[in-house]
Amino acid sequence: MSPVKQIVVLGGGFAGLHLVRRLERRLRRSEASVTLVDRQNYHLFTPLLYQVCTGELPPHAVAYPLRDATAPAGFQFRQSEVTAIDLERRRVGTADGELPFDHLVIALGSVTNDYGIPGVRENALPVKWLSDAEALKRHVLDIFESAATETDVARRREQLTFIIVGAGPVGVELASSLRDLMDHTLRRIYPSIDFNADVTIHLLDGADRVIPGMDPRLSRIAMKRLERQRVRVLLNTLVLEIRPGAVHTKDGAQLRGRTIVWSGGVKVNPLVAALDVPKSKDGRIVVDDHFRVNGRGDVLALGDSAYFENRGKGLPQLAQVAVLEAPAAARNLAALVRGEPTQPFVYHRKGDLIALGRTQAGAEFATLGGFVLGGFPAWTVWRVNYLMQLLGVRNRASLLIEWILSFFAGRLVANTP
Repeated sequence: MSPVKQIVVLGGGFAGLHLVRRLERRLRRSEASVTLVDRQNYHLFTPLLYQVCTGELPPHAVAYPLRDATAPAGFQFRQSEVTAIDLERRRVGTADGELPFDHLVIALGSVTNDYGIPGVRENALPVKWLSDAEALKRHVLDIFESAATETDVARRREQLTFIIVGAGPVGVELASSLRDLMDHTLRRIYPSIDFNADVTIHLLDGADRVIPGMDPRLSRIAMKRLERQRVRVLLNTLVLEIRPGAVHTKDGAQLRGRTIVWSGGVKVNPLVAALDVPKSKDGRIVVDDHFRVNGRGDVLALGDSAYFENRGKGLPQLAQVAVLEAPAAARNLAALVRGEPTQPFVYHRKGDLIALGRTQAGAEFATLGGFVLGGFPAWTVWRVNYLMQLLGVRNRASLLIEWILSFFAGRLVANTP
């Protein structure tokens, strides 16, 4: 009888979690012992993180307990920080000791990319983790409390200037949701503030259109919506430096505001950079179409950590890509455990969705020939899609209830710790 194989999966994001859930159906407990490692004990549903920033959702609505995925399957979960990966010795170092493996899956996700711009880390608020979203929400509410009693008009307007750097999906959705928070919740409880004259939202990007990674038609839909929401969009604008309360651009302009948010993009986890394996120009691990690293059947990579080439370029670092990769990676991992042939993964893009505030969104359906939809119908598709993607009946019910409450009763604006 063959010994039980030790499988270690690094990362409980979209790639790691969905892979583990698929392994439950494909591996018998007598074949392999699976251990999932993550520094948090929950999976963060990052596409809705901006709604935590703006009070539309409470933090628990976007957090799924990782043990709910591992324990019923007979898998193990270890909450610990990964400190090192030794591919030669087949060991993973963690803050709580080493883990040996026969098969390793690297799905560590990504971290915020500041592109080496001075002052980003020190003076801008990131939007990557749950703690970031909670900190940003508290900051915004503190700003309004302070501005409500400020008698100097110039100082009040500087306090109420919000600068969001990065007009990708996160930046666009955050800017739109922030304006909704102001117009439909804060306006009625801060009567001393003139929301038309005092509040300004800037959205900056170096590209020539918003959400440049999506279909240009979605960019046009988003741009029209942002204009209606009075969001000032500054394109072809490169940031030179961020100082306390000020963003300096390469064209010599300076934007001043008490709230600077960085949503400029992501890069691979630093642990990936330390690995001696083939990498792409952006630092991701190059994998073949079976997800193998350097041709090794004992090491797979997927999600944001992996560079999977498709039509001459790497697949984007998106949750959608990770979710689509996970079933194929699980199938191949099970085959490797059994010594069976693996199968290549063929990527079929589904399309893109972009939320644009209250009852508005944009949707592009790749499976329908690139059909594009906007307005309330797209918003309905967006809501249903994310509601079904969320894992667990409890989480889905909680999300639906919170959405209904925030729509009809206003958003969560109590600044609790």
